[in-house]
Amino acid sequence: MIAPGLPANERERLRALDEYDILDTPEESAYDAFTALAREIAGTDVSLISFVDERRQWFKSHLGLFLRETPREQAFCNHVVAEGRSLIVEDATRDKRFEDNPLVTGEPRIRFYAGVPLTTPDGYNLGTLCVLDSKPKKLDDHQLHVLAQLADVLVGVMEGRRRFLSLFDAANIDLFTIDPADGSILFASRGACKRLGYERKQLIGMPVYDVIPSIQAGEVADIVARARRQQQIVRETELVRSDGSSYPVELRIDMTMDAGEERILAIATDLTQRKEQQREIDLLLGAINVAGDVILVYDAAPDGQLHLSYMNDAYFAQTGYTPAEALGKSLESFRQSMPDDEGMRAVRAAIAAGTATEAEIVSYRKDGTTYWNQVTLHPISDKSGTISHWIAIERDISDVVARTSALAEEHDRLLALTRAARRIFAALDVRSIVATVNDVVHSLLGATGRVLAVHEDGRAVAVSEIGSADWEKAHKDEIAAQSVKLRARIVDEGQSRAVAYGGQFGENAYALEIRVHPAHALRNTDLFVFDLVSEYFAAAARNVALYQELEERRSAVLELNQTKSDLIAMLAHDFRGPLTSIVGFADLVGEVGDANEEQLEFLDTIKRSAMQLSELATDTLTLSRLERNELTLQLGSVDVGELLESIAQQYADRRAVALTLSGDLHVTADLDRLRQVFANLIDNAIKYSPGGGEPKVFAEGRGDEVVVRVVDRGIGIPAGELSRVFDRFSRASNARKMHISGTGFGLFLSKQLVQLHGGTIAVESEEGAGSTFVVALPRQVHRRAAPRTVVVLDPARESSFLEYGLQEAGYRVMGAASLEETLSIADTQPVDVLILNVGESIPSAEAVKFRTLSKERSIPIVAISNATIPRLSPAATLQYPVLIGDVVAALDRLLDPVKP
Repeated sequence: MIAPGLPANERERLRALDEYDILDTPEESAYDAFTALAREIAGTDVSLISFVDERRQWFKSHLGLFLRETPREQAFCNHVVAEGRSLIVEDATRDKRFEDNPLVTGEPRIRFYAGVPLTTPDGYNLGTLCVLDSKPKKLDDHQLHVLAQLADVLVGVMEGRRRFLSLFDAANIDLFTIDPADGSILFASRGACKRLGYERKQLIGMPVYDVIPSIQAGEVADIVARARRQQQIVRETELVRSDGSSYPVELRIDMTMDAGEERILAIATDLTQRKEQQREIDLLLGAINVAGDVILVYDAAPDGQLHLSYMNDAYFAQTGYTPAEALGKSLESFRQSMPDDEGMRAVRAAIAAGTATEAEIVSYRKDGTTYWNQVTLHPISDKSGTISHWIAIERDISDVVARTSALAEEHDRLLALTRAARRIFAALDVRSIVATVNDVVHSLLGATGRVLAVHEDGRAVAVSEIGSADWEKAHKDEIAAQSVKLRARIVDEGQSRAVAYGGQFGENAYALEIRVHPAHALRNTDLFVFDLVSEYFAAAARNVALYQELEERRSAVLELNQTKSDLIAMLAHDFRGPLTSIVGFADLVGEVGDANEEQLEFLDTIKRSAMQLSELATDTLTLSRLERNELTLQLGSVDVGELLESIAQQYADRRAVALTLSGDLHVTADLDRLRQVFANLIDNAIKYSPGGGEPKVFAEGRGDEVVVRVVDRGIGIPAGELSRVFDRFSRASNARKMHISGTGFGLFLSKQLVQLHGGTIAVESEEGAGSTFVVALPRQVHRRAAPRTVVVLDPARESSFLEYGLQEAGYRVMGAASLEETLSIADTQPVDVLILNVGESIPSAEAVKFRTLSKERSIPIVAISNATIPRLSPAATLQYPVLIGDVVAALDRLLDPVKP
C-alpha cells in the first residue's frame, strides 16, 4: 500500500471533526437517505459516509457493507482527506496505491472506488461520501458532478446538526435518546458526556437508570404510554456522574420518531446554578435588598388575601411601580383583572396549600405591558406555625423564553428541512417538483411560494411545471430579473417578498418567489431556510433533467437493440430460402453434365436467387447507414423516365410493366437511391399480384416536382393496416397468410430515402382490388432535407455521449481532436455547426483561429465551457457539463431559427 501524508492542518482538522460531534453516534435515516441516493446515482453495491479521525475510518452510514470502521492506513478515503479532492479508482488491483490493500485482497474485495470530500465551510476535509463495488467500473462526469452536489448538501445537514447541538451545549442542556424497548441509551450530546464524565462509547448501550436513577426499569413503559398521550412529563431529578456524584436537573421527556421507530427523547437542564442561587436567597431573606432579582414580601391576611408590604428597588425597575403606588395593595390589584395562566394557577394552589413553589407566569407592568416572570414563592411562619408572610423572588425571563422558543423553532425547522429535502429530491417530473416546492415553502415559512420562469428580457411568469412557460402572461419583474442575473437572492424594501435564483432547465431560467403579509416581515432565519430550499430546487431541477435524459437514452438503447434483433432474425429467415435454392440447383448442374435447356433454367434460378440475396443485403446496409445518419446523397441530374424504363426491363422476365411517361422528368437526386425506391415499389407490385396482372407505372413532370404512381391489381392492403404500411418490418396480414415472402422493411426504407430527397410517398389501397403508391419528388433537393453535419471537437475525446445523443436527434456527427483535424473535415465536406466541448477554456491564439474558420466558412460555433472564452465569439455558449437537450435546443435555434 502507498499511504498519503497527513494534511498540513491535521490538528485543526481533527478539532473541527470533534466539533461536529458525529463520531460513534447511532445510525440515522437522514444520513442513510444520502447513501441510498449516492448508490442509486453511481449504480454500485456499496455507498458510505465516512469520517477519518486520528487512527481510524468510521462510517456514519454504510449501505451494502457490514463494517462500521477500518484502520486509517487501509482507508481509500484517507487519500481524499489528505488531497482535498475527489478520487476515482476504476480497478484497485491495477493501482499501486491499493493493489495489496487488505480491503482489496480480502473482504470486501474492493475493485471500484469513487469518493468526494466532505469539506466544512472553513475548508476542513472531515471525510467522504463514497461508493464502492466489487467489480471494476467507471463513472461519467455527470455522475461525479451529482455526487459532489450531494456531498455539499450533506455538509449543509451536518452544519445544521452541529449548530443545533451547540445551542443545547451553550444552554447547559443535556440531550439523550433512549430505546423504549429496553431503556438503553442510544445517543448522548457532547455536553452530557462532558458533564457526566463519560466517553460517548461508554454511554451508548448503558441502561438509562444508571445515569438517571429516577427513571426505573419498570417505569419506561409508563413513560412511553404517557408521552404517546402527549402528556407533559417534566420533573426535577438528578443525573449521576461516572465518579458517583450527582447534579440536579429539570428533566423533560417526550417521544420522537427515527426511521419509523419510536424513541424516548430526554432533555435535562442543569439546575445546579439555580439551586445554588436559591439556597443563597434563602440565607438572605432578611436582607434589605438583593441586586438583580425582585424581592417582595406579602402579608398574609386571615381571609387569605396577600398585601404587599415590602419591595426592593429592582421591582421599580422591572414594573415601573413606585413604593407609594405599590405598598399595601393586594396581589390581585397587580393582575389587572386578567385571567390566570397555568403558572399563576400553580401559584394560587401553592398559596392555598401553604407550600413553596416556583412557576413561570405572565406579569403586568404599570403601563399594562406584559413580560415572562419566573416567580419563586416561600411561606414564612410565626412561632405558632401560622403562615404570616410570603416571600416572592421574581426574575424577568422574557429573553430566556424567547431563546427557548427560538431553539425549539430552529429544531423543528431543521427536522422539517430534512424532510423537505427528501420530498424535493424525490420529485422527478416537471410538474410535481413545482407543486412540491410551493408546498414546502408554505409549510416551512407560512408564506406563499411560486416558481417563476424568467426571460432574458426581464419578464417573469409563474409556472406549474418547469420546461415551459406562457410568455404571453409574463410581465416585467426587476427583482426576478436581477436575481437570475446575479444568481442570488433578492429581498424587496418592505421585507415582504424575496426572490432567489433557482437554476436553469432547458431554455428557461427559473427563480423561486416567496411573499408574506406586509405586517410580517421576513426574518433572517426565514431567508436562510428559503436559500436552502432554492438550492434544493436547483439541484432537484438538474436531477429531473438528468432523469429525463437517462430515460430517453434507456428507451433509445432498448429500441435499437430490439431493432437489431428483429433485423437479424428476419434476415436469417429470408436468406435461408435463396441460399437453399443456390446450393440445390448448383448440385443439380453438376449431376446432369453438359448444360442443356433444363440446366440453363436451373442456372437462371440460381442467378435470380443470388440477385434477390444481393438486393436484400443492399437494403440492409442502406437501412443501417440511415439509422446512423451516415447516408449522404450523391446528387446529380437524373432522368426519372430512363430510370423507370431500365427497372421495367430488369423485371421483364418476371412480368411486363406498362410505362406511361409525360412532361419533363428530370430531377436533381441520387440515382442509386431512387433506383432502390422504384425497384422496391415495382417488385412489390409484381410480388403482391400472384394471380398475374400487368403493373402500371405513370410518371408526370409537374412544375417544380415529378410525380410517379405505381399501380397494381393485386391482393391490396387491409384498411386497418394502411396507417402502418411504412413502419419498420410491417407486413400486411393477408400477405403473411398467403406465404408471400418479404422482409417488411422495403417500404420503410423507401419512405426514408424519399424523405431524404425532400419528397413524399403515400399509398391508396383496397383489399383484393390492388394498391397505388404515389411518390412526389422535388426538382431540387433542399439542404434541410438531408441530415445536418455537426463536428464535435473535444481534445479529451470525452464526447461519446454527445455524439450518440446528436445522432439520435437526427444529426450527422463527426468527431475531431484538434484544429487541424477540424480543418481537414471542413475541406472535404460541408459542415453546418462546430461544437467546441472544451470544459474550461482554450488558448486565445486557438480561439482566434476558430473564429476565423467560423467567419470565412460561415460555420457557427457552439462552445461548451464553464468560462468565458475571449476572442472566440461563439454563436451560443452552454455550461459544462451539458445536457443533450440543451445542445439540441441550441442547434435548432441556430439552424432553424423560424419554426412553425
